Amino acid sequence: MKKLTIPTGLLLAFVWLGACKKSGDFLDKKTSTNLNEASTFSDSAKTMDFLTGIYADIGFSFNPDRWEAGGHAVVSNESEPLRYVGPQNDVVIMVGGAISPQTTDASKNVQILNNWLTPYRNIRRVNLFLSKVDASPLSPALRSRVKGEARFLRAWYYSILLKYYGGVPLIGDKVYEPADNIVLSRATYADCVNYVTKECDEAAALLPGKGEYPPGDYGRITSGACLALKARVLLYAASPLFNGGRPGVEGDLKSIVSYPDYSPERWNKAAEAAQRIISLGWYNLFEDNTTRAGYGFYKVFHMRAGNDEYILPAMRAPGRDMEGYWLPPTRGGNYSSVPTQATVDMFDMKNGLPITDPASGYSPAQPYKNRDPRFDNSILYNGAPWFFSSTNKKDPINATVNATDGWSTSRPATTSYYIRKMLYEDGGGNTERCWPLIRYVEILLGYAEARNEYSGPSAEVYGMLTTVRKRAGITPGADNLYGLKASMSKEEMRKAIHHERMIELMFEEHKLWDARRWLRGEELLQGMAQGVKVTAKTGGFNYELFDIRMHVFRPNFYLFPIPEGEIARSPTLKQNPGW
Repeated sequence: MKKLTIPTGLLLAFVWLGACKKSGDFLDKKTSTNLNEASTFSDSAKTMDFLTGIYADIGFSFNPDRWEAGGHAVVSNESEPLRYVGPQNDVVIMVGGAISPQTTDASKNVQILNNWLTPYRNIRRVNLFLSKVDASPLSPALRSRVKGEARFLRAWYYSILLKYYGGVPLIGDKVYEPADNIVLSRATYADCVNYVTKECDEAAALLPGKGEYPPGDYGRITSGACLALKARVLLYAASPLFNGGRPGVEGDLKSIVSYPDYSPERWNKAAEAAQRIISLGWYNLFEDNTTRAGYGFYKVFHMRAGNDEYILPAMRAPGRDMEGYWLPPTRGGNYSSVPTQATVDMFDMKNGLPITDPASGYSPAQPYKNRDPRFDNSILYNGAPWFFSSTNKKDPINATVNATDGWSTSRPATTSYYIRKMLYEDGGGNTERCWPLIRYVEILLGYAEARNEYSGPSAEVYGMLTTVRKRAGITPGADNLYGLKASMSKEEMRKAIHHERMIELMFEEHKLWDARRWLRGEELLQGMAQGVKVTAKTGGFNYELFDIRMHVFRPNFYLFPIPEGEIARSPTLKQNPGW
């Protein structure tokens, strides 16, 4: 049981999110905070502004710079933090295994707490909106549509809670006030999944499909986004962390944090949900291997018009937010985090074979040559061309020891790599960029995973992976399998799908949750992070690995701890296993 923490009054403190003026205008507004319920919902514009405010936090968990620096990429062992590396900093607390119910408590004033507070704050906003919108001056048709948007947003915030905590209190449509004594039990995991997926279905029935909004409303929730969220939630629900319970978790807690029994039919339901989206015919991967190999994978992150791959974007104002997060100062950034050597080694070669395969053509002397084209579009490495403001053109990154762009004694954790994915390669950065909360490629890979787990590696499963690898710019090979092994077992295909997700969805908040739901946390999220010292030699470079920081993952980390303050307010609230 718990006493929910809710905000005081009508919280309408929203940031300037925005988008470019030719699309996404509904998020270009800065909303007044000087409002009460009566003045808000008696005015059409203010009613819509209130809904815009609920959109404002939609990307809070994805935010590449959250937890003080580095966000999900650092916590998932994809990268290392650079800007804030003291023992008191959130990312260091998390990767070092020091997270606890105390570190997530509001009194400690750390961002880790927003895993719990931000979703519930927005769930309350949705409930308030739904309780008032029928009395607003909006037309009946618009009221119906915005109810669908709000209900999706409520399901979205609950889905985030599910990833962090398992079953959580479901408050329905109730609007609690600050003075209320609120004591609610945690719902079972099954009840939470059923609630979220039902809300997705019912919201979808109220909403336009892809392309049915006017251009100025790009970024609003569509029926396709509802179905995509449902597919994601069902895929997670079918996965080992939640489908059958974890050893050692008994009693009521077992049904709160997972389904207590295993059912293969959950994989089938996840596959069917993904198939429903595929059958709509609305979405496609953006492919362009003519401009250069893998150009479509680069370009898709910088476009709105004609982008058939983004199902749910988080709108962003024109600017250089990603460049600021990830580039070195010499190239106009703050490099809050940098890729690890393990992340670099994950990429296959252009022929689709892993670098450990003798037939791949990999050379340790030229480790960045002829890699999967997604490598060049995801990682900046020694010698990679990138825009330099001082020359107003692309110059190679110089990541050698003590070089301008490279490793230095003042930043010993610099790995000699920088994150390149989603960055604009020609200097400006003021693109039509949105954060990719759900891309169509996630649906294809989710379908492949669920179908393989349910019925094995069929031709259809192979087809999903080869479609993704073809767009990436990998060469097809004589067998048109794009480097995949023929006649794989279910276990081999499972490994291939996991690998493909970690490459394709890198730095998009997926590995953080995939490693957990696959019960591979100890394998994928733990270990010594390494970088490489690059030194010049005649005719080339030496690459010397060095240790940076041990990333710690323990069994209780599969779910986050409920904040201590929430437990204190309601001692009967059941804490997650191991906390």
